[in-house]
Amino acid sequence: MDIIKTPIKTPLWRRFWYAPLLAAALGAALLMGGKYRNVSYLVAEESILIDTVTAGELLVSVRGYGQLSSRDVVWIGAETQGRVSRILAKPGDPVNAGDVLVELVNPQLLQDLRDADLEFSAQRADMRASEVARETGLLDLQAEAASAEIDYQTAKMDLDAKTELLSQGLQVISRLDYERTQLSVQKFRQRWDLQQRRVTQIEQSMQANREAEQARLLQTENELQKIRDLVTNLSVVASVGGIVQEMTLQLGQQVGPDQNITRIARPDQLVADVQIQELQVNDIIIGMPATVDTRTSKIHGKVSRIDPAVVDGSVLVEIELEGPLPQEVRPELNIEANINITSIPDTLSVRRPVFARPNSQSTVYRLNAAGDIAEQVTVRYGAASTNVIEVLEGLGVGDRIIVSDPDSFNTHERILIR
Repeated sequence: MDIIKTPIKTPLWRRFWYAPLLAAALGAALLMGGKYRNVSYLVAEESILIDTVTAGELLVSVRGYGQLSSRDVVWIGAETQGRVSRILAKPGDPVNAGDVLVELVNPQLLQDLRDADLEFSAQRADMRASEVARETGLLDLQAEAASAEIDYQTAKMDLDAKTELLSQGLQVISRLDYERTQLSVQKFRQRWDLQQRRVTQIEQSMQANREAEQARLLQTENELQKIRDLVTNLSVVASVGGIVQEMTLQLGQQVGPDQNITRIARPDQLVADVQIQELQVNDIIIGMPATVDTRTSKIHGKVSRIDPAVVDGSVLVEIELEGPLPQEVRPELNIEANINITSIPDTLSVRRPVFARPNSQSTVYRLNAAGDIAEQVTVRYGAASTNVIEVLEGLGVGDRIIVSDPDSFNTHERILIR
C-alpha cells in the first residue's frame, strides 16, 4: 500500500534570503549614486597637495633670494704695463692694505729706470760744474771791483791832500796837476761803479742760470720719479683691507695700464641684495624689519633701499644687516630673506594656493568630510604672505582645500579623490 507524503513548506525567509542583500545593495547603489553624482574626474590623492584653513594671527611677509654684497668695493687696477710673473692672492683670500696681490715684470721699464738715473746724475754733476765755473768768474770780477775801489780811494786821498794844500794858499802844486788828479779820481770812480754793476749783473745772471738749471734738474728728477713709481707699481698691492672677490689673471698674461685686476670687498660692511617679485614690492617700504637666512644663521636687518628699476620681473631690495655678523658671512654668499610687511590678528588663513593673488577672488576645490570628494567653491582672499594667504569669504575653520596646481582638472566642478 502506498504512503502519501505531505510536502514540507520552505519558510519565506529561506526562499528569499537574498532579498535583504539585494535591497541593501540597491540602497548602497542609490546612496553611492547620489553621493558621486556629477563626479566627472578621478584624482590620485598622492598627486595633490591639501591644506586646512586655520584661525589665528597671520604674519604677512615677502620672501626673496639674493646674495650678500659689500657697501664698500674697491677695484684694484694695474698702473703700469707688464707681464704677470706671480699671483699672490686668490678669490676669497683676506688681505690687508699694502699686501702684494700680483707681481709684474717689464725689462724695458727697468732699463728706462737705469737710463733716467744716469741722466739725472750726469745733469746734477754738470750743474755743480757750471756753478763752480760761475763762482770762479764772479770771484774774478769781485777782485777787479776791489782793485778799482782801491785805485779810486788812492786817487781820492791824493785829491783830498792837494785840495787841503790849495785851501791853505800854498803853491806847491800847479793848477794843471790838480785838475789831472780830479780827472783821475772821476775816472777811478766810474771804473769802480762799472765793476760793481758788472758784479751785480753777474750775480743776477748766476741766479737766473741756477734757477733754470734747477728747474731742468727737477724736471729730470720728476721723470726719474715717474719711472721709479712705474717700477714700484709692478707690484700691485691692495689699497684697502678686505676679501679678494675675483682674480682672472694668468701667469704670463700681458697687463696694460688701468686694466682691472681684482676687486676687494670690505667684510664688515655687508648688505643683503634680494630680488623681490614686482607685484610684491609695492607693499615694501624703507625701514621694514627683515630676517636674512644664511642656511646656518639668521640675521636681523631692515630695508635700506629699493631699486627703482624692474629687471626680468623683479626689483632689487637692499637690506641693511644689524648686530654682530656670524663668522660664515662673506660677500657673494647666497641667502634667503623674509621682509615682514604686517601682522593681522584673529583671521582665517590657509597655505597659499597656486596662482592665488592677494585681495582677489578665485575658485578652489574644497574637500568633503570624508575627504574623497572635492568641489569648486568661490573664495575671496585678503592679504598674502609668501606661503600663506588670508581668507575673507568662502571657507571656514577646518575646511580642507587643494592648494596644488589644478590645471589638469580645473574644468570639472566635482572630482573624486582616491
